[in-house]
Amino acid sequence: MASRRFEGAITGPTDGVERDSSRLPRPERPRRPMAIELASALLIVGGIFSTISAVAFIASGGAAVLGPVYALVLALDVLTVVVGLLIRRGRAWILAINVVAIAFFLELTALPSAFALLFIGLDAIVLYALFRHRAWFDGRRPAPLDGDDDEDPGGAEADDR
Repeated sequence: MASRRFEGAITGPTDGVERDSSRLPRPERPRRPMAIELASALLIVGGIFSTISAVAFIASGGAAVLGPVYALVLALDVLTVVVGLLIRRGRAWILAINVVAIAFFLELTALPSAFALLFIGLDAIVLYALFRHRAWFDGRRPAPLDGDDDEDPGGAEADDR
C-alpha cells in the first residue's frame, strides 16, 4: 500500500493538454560537452589575465619600445575573451580554431618563459577540445567512439533471418 501512495500525484506541464501533431518539435541541441566548457573558461580567464598584463605593461611605458606590435597582442588578448564567450554559445568554431592557433604560435616564440609554457599547454587543451567536439557546434550528436556502440546494426534482426 505504501508503494502506491504517490501514484498519479506528480503531473507535468503537458498532462491533459493535447499535442498538435502537425507541428514539428523544435530540434534540441545536444548538451555542451565538458571539454567545451573547460576550453571556453580557459580562453576567457586566460584572455582576461593577458589583457590585464598587457594594459599594465603599456601603463608602465614598456610598450613604447615595441610600438604597434604590442597593440596587435592586446587586440588578440581581447579577441581571445570574445572567442571564449562565442564557443560557449556554440558559435564561431572556425574563428576559435584560428585565434587559438595564432595565439599558440605566438606563445611558442616566447618559450623560455614559464608563462609562455603554461599558455601553450592551455591552448593545446583548447585546440584538442575544439577539434574533438566539432560535431557539437553543428548541433549534431558526435559519432560514437570504438566500443561505445549503443545500437547494434546487425543485432537481433540479423539472427532471426
